[in-house]
Amino acid sequence: MKKKILSFAAGLALLSSCNFLEVVPDGTPTLDDIFSSSLQTERFLYDIYNYIPNYATYRYMPDFCAGGDVITGTNGQTRYFPYKSMLYDQENPNNTYYGLWDATSTSPAGRTNYDMYKGIRYAYTVINNVDRVPNLSQTERNTLTGEAYFLVAYFHWTLMEHYGPVVIVRDEISINAPEDETMLPRSSWDECAQFVAETFDKAASLLPATWPDSDLGRATSVAAKAFKARCLMYTASPLVNGNPAFESFQNYDGTPLMSTTYDREKWKTAMDAVQDAITFAEQNGHKLYEDPASASLPDDVQRGRNNYFNCFIQRWNKDEYLFAFADQTGPQHIQQNGAPRQWNPENGDKYVTEGFRNYLTPTLQLVETFLTENGLPLWADPDVKDEYALNRLLTVDADGIAKLHKNRDPRFYATVGYDRGTYEYNGGTVTLRMRQGEHHGYTGDVTQEYNSCTGYVLQKFICSTTTWNETGKTITYTQYAFPYFRLAELYLDYAEADFEYDGQLSDTGLEYLNRIRHRAGLPDFEVSWALAGGVPTGETMRKALHYENLAEMNCEGRWYNNLRRWNEAEEWLGENPDVLNIEGETAEEFYTIAKMKENGTRVFTYPKTNWFSIPMSELEINFRLVQNPGY
Repeated sequence: MKKKILSFAAGLALLSSCNFLEVVPDGTPTLDDIFSSSLQTERFLYDIYNYIPNYATYRYMPDFCAGGDVITGTNGQTRYFPYKSMLYDQENPNNTYYGLWDATSTSPAGRTNYDMYKGIRYAYTVINNVDRVPNLSQTERNTLTGEAYFLVAYFHWTLMEHYGPVVIVRDEISINAPEDETMLPRSSWDECAQFVAETFDKAASLLPATWPDSDLGRATSVAAKAFKARCLMYTASPLVNGNPAFESFQNYDGTPLMSTTYDREKWKTAMDAVQDAITFAEQNGHKLYEDPASASLPDDVQRGRNNYFNCFIQRWNKDEYLFAFADQTGPQHIQQNGAPRQWNPENGDKYVTEGFRNYLTPTLQLVETFLTENGLPLWADPDVKDEYALNRLLTVDADGIAKLHKNRDPRFYATVGYDRGTYEYNGGTVTLRMRQGEHHGYTGDVTQEYNSCTGYVLQKFICSTTTWNETGKTITYTQYAFPYFRLAELYLDYAEADFEYDGQLSDTGLEYLNRIRHRAGLPDFEVSWALAGGVPTGETMRKALHYENLAEMNCEGRWYNNLRRWNEAEEWLGENPDVLNIEGETAEEFYTIAKMKENGTRVFTYPKTNWFSIPMSELEINFRLVQNPGY
């Protein structure tokens, strides 16, 4: 799979994208060719970036659609929607849809390949040969070396997030190396985390903190510190910190791959790393994005909505994004498949397959996760919690809008299109009509794929500059980078680690949390919770902080990983989800709870479904490899 690294300077100019066989004009490249000039070396390095998986689609990785916040339509085989393999228990060693560990296999159909270990090997090639490049300054050598170390750490970390403990590769391995150097066992999670953290540290010591616009997308010291913090947050979390479910998870020689003894100090280690990343990011100009045109708005809801909505439609949000992916495949998938169908009532047929498709949709789980306008979860807000427990706030007011969709967190209005609500696209705004037979609603034919399967429409990442030209049958896409790491995540991580370590929020943790809430147009945390009896403690505080995270980090692939590290994925993803009754033609019928129609049955087997299976092809080659639990 060939992707491109994009530069957003001068209207998204394209950086050269090559592969290993394109680094010289003719013939087979040699190390002498690759490192004969700075240009050739940089082209080779850019190609290594192309091993970074594309998280911005349902097609290439499961993170975007298998986390519970956004989902595709009822129909579609797993070969076209590989994320379903992680929902319907279709992942297994002989049938893995994700070639992160081994990209040599082409089965099953629809499989995507990002060979992390090949990327790691090439990165070490740069590290071990950069001194051969003529006419480079020491700063330039350091930068290329730092980028390579960043990629070594990033690829190991990507493997860990999706497989658990991995085989650590500490240097380039010769093809003639003896068996003891090539047939390596998996290292324990803690050893892997230490290696990744130290390698990100190496990268950070060599990389610049920022790049000029012509080089946006390249690794920075800020990004290295941020990903180190993400790794250590995961390491402190319940899935891998003292989990008895992994008591028998060990190598063939009996070496444990996971500690089953809880270590509270891991939260302190994570908190320190997060603080270091925050301090360094802020020193280098990063801050939460706020829409300058909305700063003076007196309405906090509109200001918060605009701040959050416009955060994601910048060509490159240099304020908040610490690392982002500029390939436009993902953003185009989101816009084409997320926006409501465009059809002309004069044609009669509501179902059209051209233009926008309306089958990439937010879930009811996501809608119910957003806070109220008071800044409280639905289950805690005294204004609505009793009615929410009784009927999920599905009563409808005279304007046809359900109470569930009123007086909500401004981020809800920036993310979700709902029945009788306004929706921004195609050069303006429309009023969504989502009931069966209506302009944007279910057509009544389950075989027609381009229907919202939840009763909602995705608004996040889609705006008025995303348009459909009926005459030319073309979509004009809004071009933007997809966030892989935002400063907001670090603020949320600090608050979480702060609470988990001390059992309460410090002034610093509270300040970071309130920065996010202020940007979103919400009251301060302590002000909101005063309405519910005071700042929560214990499990209620933990749940509240998780909801803060889920509301902010929606539809960015983070639900998939966070729910797993919190040991909550089975609870959120183990059953076919509730949805609005898309077959309802009246308000009363539409605003009832139904089960989402799926072409599979949800199965979450703990702890198996937390991670991918290691491909059988790798187990057959490396006799020291052990499989993940449950496979």
